[in-house]
Amino acid sequence: MSSLKRYFLTLNFFAPKPDDNEEETDEQRRWNIIATRIYMLLLLLILFGVGLDFSLIDRTITVTVEKPSKEQLDALPKDAKCLCSQISIPYGKFTSLQANFHSLCTSQFITDRWIKAINSGSHTTSFFLGDFRTFGSAQFQALSAFCRLSTSNINQSIDYFYSNTLLSLEVFNEEILHAQTQASISQFQLKVADTFQTQLRLINFLTINNGLISSLRTNAFYLLRRDSQNLFSVSLYNLWYSQDDGSTCGCRVNICNRSLSGIFSAFRATSPIEAGSLLLSIPGISSGCLPVTSILVSSLECFYNQTCIDQLLLYFPTNERFQAIPVYPQSIYNPESTIQTIVNNLMIENWTIEISYEKYYSECAPSSCTYLQIARYSVGFIIKRLISLLAGLVLILGLLISLVLKVIHRLKDRTPIPKISLSLRLRNLQNLVLKQLMHLNLFQHYPSSERQIRYQCYATRVYLIYMIISVIVLAFYSLMIKTNQSKTIINPTETQYIELERLHLQSLSCPCSSISIPYSRFLTIQPEYHQVCSSDLVSDEWIKYFAVSTSNRSVLSDDFKSNADSQFQLLSMFCKQSKEIIANALELFLQTKFFSLQIIPPESFQVETNSFFQNWKRTTTKTYLTTIQLFETAIQNNQLSNNLNFGMRVDPIFGQPSMGSIIYSDCSCGRSVTCHSLANLYTYDANLTEYVKVYSIPNFFNGCFHITSLLLSTLECFYNISCMLQIHRYANPTVSFNFSALDPRLSLVNETVAVLVEKSMVDQWLVNVSFTSYYDICAPSSCTYQYEDRDNLLIVITTIVGIFGGLSLGLKLLIIIGLQFIDKIIAIRVDGRVSSRFIKSIFGCTTEHQVIHRLHFMLVAVTLSVIYYFAGVTSRIITVRIDKPSLYAYEELLKKSSDSLHCACSQISIPHQEFLKVTSRFHEICSSEFISDEWISYLYGDINPIYRYEYTDFFYTASKQFQILVTFCQLSKKTVENALLQFDSTDLIQADLLSFNSLDAYIQQTMIDLRRTMPKLYANTLALIRETIGANKLLSSLFNNWELSFAASDMYGTTAFFSSPKEYNHCSCATSSKCISPSHGMFAGCYTLETILQTPIQCLYNQTCIDPSNTFRAINSSSLLSSQFSLNSTFQSIVNELMLEQLMMDVSYEKYFNACAPLSCTQSYLVEYSIIEGIAMLIDLYGGMFIICRLLSIFIVKQVLCFKSKVRAIND
Repeated sequence: MSSLKRYFLTLNFFAPKPDDNEEETDEQRRWNIIATRIYMLLLLLILFGVGLDFSLIDRTITVTVEKPSKEQLDALPKDAKCLCSQISIPYGKFTSLQANFHSLCTSQFITDRWIKAINSGSHTTSFFLGDFRTFGSAQFQALSAFCRLSTSNINQSIDYFYSNTLLSLEVFNEEILHAQTQASISQFQLKVADTFQTQLRLINFLTINNGLISSLRTNAFYLLRRDSQNLFSVSLYNLWYSQDDGSTCGCRVNICNRSLSGIFSAFRATSPIEAGSLLLSIPGISSGCLPVTSILVSSLECFYNQTCIDQLLLYFPTNERFQAIPVYPQSIYNPESTIQTIVNNLMIENWTIEISYEKYYSECAPSSCTYLQIARYSVGFIIKRLISLLAGLVLILGLLISLVLKVIHRLKDRTPIPKISLSLRLRNLQNLVLKQLMHLNLFQHYPSSERQIRYQCYATRVYLIYMIISVIVLAFYSLMIKTNQSKTIINPTETQYIELERLHLQSLSCPCSSISIPYSRFLTIQPEYHQVCSSDLVSDEWIKYFAVSTSNRSVLSDDFKSNADSQFQLLSMFCKQSKEIIANALELFLQTKFFSLQIIPPESFQVETNSFFQNWKRTTTKTYLTTIQLFETAIQNNQLSNNLNFGMRVDPIFGQPSMGSIIYSDCSCGRSVTCHSLANLYTYDANLTEYVKVYSIPNFFNGCFHITSLLLSTLECFYNISCMLQIHRYANPTVSFNFSALDPRLSLVNETVAVLVEKSMVDQWLVNVSFTSYYDICAPSSCTYQYEDRDNLLIVITTIVGIFGGLSLGLKLLIIIGLQFIDKIIAIRVDGRVSSRFIKSIFGCTTEHQVIHRLHFMLVAVTLSVIYYFAGVTSRIITVRIDKPSLYAYEELLKKSSDSLHCACSQISIPHQEFLKVTSRFHEICSSEFISDEWISYLYGDINPIYRYEYTDFFYTASKQFQILVTFCQLSKKTVENALLQFDSTDLIQADLLSFNSLDAYIQQTMIDLRRTMPKLYANTLALIRETIGANKLLSSLFNNWELSFAASDMYGTTAFFSSPKEYNHCSCATSSKCISPSHGMFAGCYTLETILQTPIQCLYNQTCIDPSNTFRAINSSSLLSSQFSLNSTFQSIVNELMLEQLMMDVSYEKYFNACAPLSCTQSYLVEYSIIEGIAMLIDLYGGMFIICRLLSIFIVKQVLCFKSKVRAIND
């Protein structure tokens, strides 16, 4: 310790060199030792200060975790971005849904056994209209249909939900995944239930307002009058009901469904309104105009009670026994719950939902996670910086302190200085500087020859020039170079965010504190309905105005007065249902959660929200319109009776009832269900004893069905008060007229009602999207963005000093070696023996000085080699940016790294039609002869087939069945065309450019979704319409489901027609609407629509089957090779797919790229250190490592020599 202490006490870095020929005085030695101590202290203080400064600097670093496990993910910060390797994950991969239905749907009361047990067969209409035996079987057929349709809808919707994809660019944490998935499930549950109940309500109103007649005689019945001259007259009597609230309700234009039900004594009475005495009251069951509407307001109270069931069965001719529905305490319903309440929930009791985060995570399979971390510099980085700084500091401090010492020595020099002028001083100083520069020798050693000194001076000049240039270049580069920096703004305001978004759109990240936001919080939607919906034309007073003028009606089919109340009631229904449907759908839509992990820029937010709104509007309008279109198709093609298309008549000779086709403008409803004519006003001319036409309502029609004629009509007459007064003059002049006309300034006068219905009776939508409200709810707690900026000044200075020190020592070493090499070369020329001595001196280790040099060299070489090796295998992330890249440039970038490539589109919303063209191909039937007018006429013949064939014969309804195919082909093509037009007008919303593969995957998935969703609504709506028609037992004017008769004993007076069900293959149309029997390779059945849908298509491919006369050719069976349907497919399976075979796509990626027009592309990828960067790093570290290794070498050698000397002394 004493020797070490003595060493430090006498340590002198500034003593004169041996070859300086200077003597160091005691005074100089004292000052030099003090300067050495100051030098050491300053060096340590500066290094400590720099190290401390670095350790206190906060910086944002990007941390990347490759293929993180779920446990690692849980430990990461919430703002970590973990990119999924699969961004589109079907919900079915990680969710499980199961609906548990009401116990009714698993009970005996929806089985055929129960329905047949309570069916009264041919006596069904022999009872009072409120007698359960009249409509009970039909009501439970409706319940069975509700269960069946609910199960089908739910299973279908679950499958659809499973196939829907969760777009997950980044992995969600468990809380967010559960929240988003649960919101999607809730939305799907509400939407399915709302669609079903909306359609059912609309269908019920359409049934009532189209005057369709139930075969059960519950809403209307035909009344036969036979006078003494044996002349028959038949009229239709619309029934009225006494409601349970004491009011009366008429079935002509109202849904009457709250009347008493039970078992009554009346049987085969002359009118269904004769009740007799009440024999049994049935708790919960209501009666009304139609079985479907009356069962909806009923409850199953009686059927939870075994006694009630047993008593009820006593009034039916059956020995069957049935068990009551069990009561479950955990049920959300009670025995008094109405069927409407249960149906509103699609008969569902509860849901079993499972969401597996583990399965989601395995599907997402994040390839990496990156997050920004605010951290201080690591110890390794600080040590590296201090090492690189050491050599520069040693040189600079040594130089500065040497200068200070010279000044001190000069100040202490008492030698008098002669006084000279300032100009002379400056000249002397100039000469001195030039002389010093000329003779400056940084590489002088003792002894040196003149030649050596000359070379040393040359080397000094090279050294200085190189160092000056290097430092200038390095300083300029370090000050000018920009690196990626990041900054975080805490609780940014909206103004701050918008400014940040403008400047740093691509790198800005602002996580929302509330990621789930209901649309109602930032979106308001207000539909403005067509003025007719708030006009007098849909008021009760206007409808009653025509209803009270029955005495002034003619019997002519085109009399405006005869149907005006029904048509305006139907128009009113369109308005009311549209408002109700939109209100319900809007409520659901506004409850929908908008998920936003990050704040969305204002423009993108507006576009995205508007896209959601447009999609909702299309879906809502489509549901409304599809229901109306398919209902119209079903009632037309089933030729349901409503006293407008066919009139009842009785053969005066045989007394047999039959239906006579009504004519509209020389068009028979028997041949075409779309017949219509102008609605006219008539007045009775007593002289002519007939009705005379006095006025025609402009473009307002009567026809076979109210809905058909109304949709074809315009309201132009009702924009003109003069026209309305003309109606008043001939319709009901005795009543005051207080009605106003529509305003022609607000709407198009010649717009048809069909056009209004297509728009859901809405003129315009007022939509307001508030980004401010959205921002306030999202409330980002912080915003982080990246930007390019110059490095911290401390880093710049330490970098310059570090590289300066390394370059200085390294260059000095190279120059010294070079000078020595030159000396040896010259010496070798003079004396050849010098060569061997030179070689020996290189590898010799005889003296302590040589050993230190060799060890020093080895330590520096090994240390730098190890550092270079580890730097070479270490990768780092670099980010490049290309402004406005071409398609070729983008494809080249894509080849390097597709995962990290991001190109911001200048247009984030791109219409599909700009880069995608979709065409459709339909089933061969829709282009065959079998949907031609010639084929239909060929089947119909010259005489109505119902007069030539039995009802069980296919040809009885053959022309009607193929008319249905014509309609379905037309409707399918129109539906697909509209869907494709809507798809073309929708936008692909994407802030970043999609690669070709990503765009192709998006389009393929979109087409799959489109192909799946287009027929879904269509098929489900058609199924619901078919079931309601069947359950309501609507009478076909073809008499192929029910036939009318009257008691033969009623020879005179007035009596009501009874109706009896027909049978097909021992299947009664009273218990099933789907009864069919084979005939000529096709089928006959209760309803034409049901019959053709159940028919296989194979007959159309068989010439012998379809037309043995070869007048029309069968479809070539080779077309089946390119069809998705087989020969055994039924027409229903084809109709359920919208008759669609294929959607064909033509995608232009180039057009998509040009439409996106990326502003810039950024790409980050891993690169290894280049050779140049490695050399620069070695230079940076060389100076410090040189000094450290030198000290370490001296220490090691001294310790070894000391140890050897001690061992030698002991041995001696």
